[in-house]
Amino acid sequence: MSGIQIQRRAEAPTREEYGCEFRRILPWQRPGPSDTGMGVCTVAPGTATTPHSHADHEQFYVVRGSGTVQVDGERAGIGPGDAIVVAGHQVHHFENASATEELELLSVWSLGPLGGE
Repeated sequence: MSGIQIQRRAEAPTREEYGCEFRRILPWQRPGPSDTGMGVCTVAPGTATTPHSHADHEQFYVVRGSGTVQVDGERAGIGPGDAIVVAGHQVHHFENASATEELELLSVWSLGPLGGE
C-alpha cells in the first residue's frame, strides 16, 4: 500500500445494522461481513440497538452522546471517552436515553484474540 488512503465520513455507505445507522470503514470499500473491521455506529435519540451476539470480539469507543450498554444482562452507563469490550458470543446492545443527542460509537471487531489476551 502506498500513499495516504482516507475514507471520508460523507463517502462511507450507511446501512441499518442491529438497530443503528452503521458506516463500515474497514475492510476498505467492502459492504459485507469480515473477520476484522471497523465501523461507526450511530444510535438515534430515544432508541436502542437490537440485542445480538456473534463469534467475533468487538470493542467500542464512545465518541459522543451517552446512554447504557448491556452485556449478558449486566448494564452500565456510558459516555464520551468510555471503551467497552465485548467477547465473542456475548449478547449486547446499546440504549440512547437522550431525547435530542445521538449516541456515536466506534466499533472494532476481530475473530482473533482481544488485545489484552
